[in-house]
Amino acid sequence: MIIETHALTKKYGNKTACDQINLSVEAGQVYGFLGRNGAGKSTCIKMLTGLVFPTSGSGTVLGRPLGDVSAREKMGYLPELFRYQDWMTGLDLLNFHAQLIKLKNKKDQIGRILKLVGLDGQEKYKVGSYSKGMQQRIGLACALLSNPQLIFLDEPTSALDPIGRKDVRDIIVALKKEGATVFLNSHLLSEVEAVCDSVTFIHKGSVVKSARMDELLMTKISLTIRAQGITEELFSTLNKQHESLQKLADGSLTVTLNDYEEIPSLAASLISKGVTLYELTPHRETLETVFMQIVGEEG
Repeated sequence: MIIETHALTKKYGNKTACDQINLSVEAGQVYGFLGRNGAGKSTCIKMLTGLVFPTSGSGTVLGRPLGDVSAREKMGYLPELFRYQDWMTGLDLLNFHAQLIKLKNKKDQIGRILKLVGLDGQEKYKVGSYSKGMQQRIGLACALLSNPQLIFLDEPTSALDPIGRKDVRDIIVALKKEGATVFLNSHLLSEVEAVCDSVTFIHKGSVVKSARMDELLMTKISLTIRAQGITEELFSTLNKQHESLQKLADGSLTVTLNDYEEIPSLAASLISKGVTLYELTPHRETLETVFMQIVGEEG
């Protein structure tokens, strides 16, 4: 595991920001870390990156104990709230960071990263003149400058327009193809759903669920049925077999199934009873729906 934690806890006085956090993150995947505002996500990331020391518990990152300098050399980190020197140009900033990490082939790497984040040609402008989206991109460039094995991204698309969000999504996919691991915290659940292999939900400082994305979203399937010839007797029979069966105002039916494999048998059963099928449309759960079920108002 590239990240492994055991009962990781952080307290500030009487307040517990993170409580008994257990994480296992495999190398080479995009890992989503989800929760409401104030759930403890950023505090947990700061412990994993060595910026904050845990009150109790333990963990390893890249095979080294939390806070180990040799592990931090192989990390990239884009915090949620960051600010760089306004008077520096984008190129000055990247050169400064390249000196801090003693980067070899500095010119070539900076040129590659500028193209990757979409700032090629904008690097000679001062950071203070950058739009919010451009500042987000230069922050991402700083995080990726060292070709890290593990990248922590805390709300990386928060200031970007739809095109910018797609660009970041493409960058994350490209990093994964290169073998890097991305630890992603984002409130844009559609973005998380599009790129993440696994997710963990944190609520009030505690992990409430961890799962692979495909398993999380394929647990139940909502099926819309549009057909002719479903009698009241047949509807009653189906209702006994599927308690979730409902008749909508437009005459269509909806039913919740536990598996996609149930769809062909249901269709065959309806046809054998003389029903004419016009539509069988499965709808899987979205990450937003699952999020609300797990950490919504009821928590």
